[in-house]
Amino acid sequence: MRKKLTLLAIYALAAAGFAAAQTLEISGEMKTGFYWERLQVEGQDAVVETRMHHNDDAGPNEGRFRLNMHLVKENIGMKVRFQQTAWTATQPNQWDFAFAYGNFIEDQLKVTIGKLGESPWSAGGPDIWQELDNQIGIRTEVMPQIVPGLNIGFVLNGYNNAVYWPEKRTLGDMLSETVLGVAYTNDYFHGRFSYRLDGEADVYNMDSEGMELMYRLEERVLRNYIEGFSVWANGWWRGIGTDDRSIILYRNWLYAEYSPPAFTAQLRLGYDIGYRRQQFNSRIGFYYNILPFLSVGSAFKYNQDFGDERDIKDVPYILLGIEPQIKVTFGPNAYIALVYFYDSEYVKEATIVDPLVRQKHRLNLRTVYTF
Repeated sequence: MRKKLTLLAIYALAAAGFAAAQTLEISGEMKTGFYWERLQVEGQDAVVETRMHHNDDAGPNEGRFRLNMHLVKENIGMKVRFQQTAWTATQPNQWDFAFAYGNFIEDQLKVTIGKLGESPWSAGGPDIWQELDNQIGIRTEVMPQIVPGLNIGFVLNGYNNAVYWPEKRTLGDMLSETVLGVAYTNDYFHGRFSYRLDGEADVYNMDSEGMELMYRLEERVLRNYIEGFSVWANGWWRGIGTDDRSIILYRNWLYAEYSPPAFTAQLRLGYDIGYRRQQFNSRIGFYYNILPFLSVGSAFKYNQDFGDERDIKDVPYILLGIEPQIKVTFGPNAYIALVYFYDSEYVKEATIVDPLVRQKHRLNLRTVYTF
């Protein structure tokens, strides 16, 4: 009995020492909602749909469950994100990322391995959330002390599209999928860029998908003089250098937001550049905080196409919409929002020469928990 108690004490002390030597952070979110939609295309019968859905950054299905885990022990850490965005029997679970990292040379060198995520060179939202280095790979970041705020590095990673040509899986082609990144932050601005090269082994539409560029720029001077005010931009350029010019799409967004205690106002301006076609996108939102837990407001959208090869010509808009919202917040970690959407847009159908007007009424009762 004394031996068993001694062993238990040793195990308990070892477990306590192991726990004290590391930290574990857990966070996550759950988004879902009740969704109703009525779609009316000019000259056709209306189509009504009702389902469970959250139509604001929660995936195309019923909602999104996300669980983040961050384990740190000395200079080594691990991050995992489990994410589920569909709830049918055939939908597999998804590990959004699962990687380990190490900080070395007085935090001047960081090496990350695994299914990568949380890129230091991402677009960062709100309209562009993608990353160019979110494949399985090895990410190396250098943050020299002699240049505070600088982060520069590269990623050796896997193919970002299906591989149709096994004979082209050479060392040179694998290195041609490398991502290069740089970020710099000071008191006046923040900027980050990433550039993905393109090999020949993986293809898009049976052709080279081209190289990609992603950026984010933030102004950080005005916020010191106007509390709650910020200006930033982001973009994602695809199809750089490809022979198939129909793939080319350069997405660019400019944002301005003012959020004093009484209200939130935001302006979003987007400009997409494609092959002989451009599109202007805009969204203006204003939400007033009636009570500390209750806000009411609306957003307005206007989109228009330009260029010789645009699908629809001689119309006053491509999309015109309004989105009134009532939002009730329950502390910092939960809210319920009722959002109504009305969109009017011109669409082109293969069998009809003139564009048709498509009107869409939507109602979304959103529920969100975060922790």
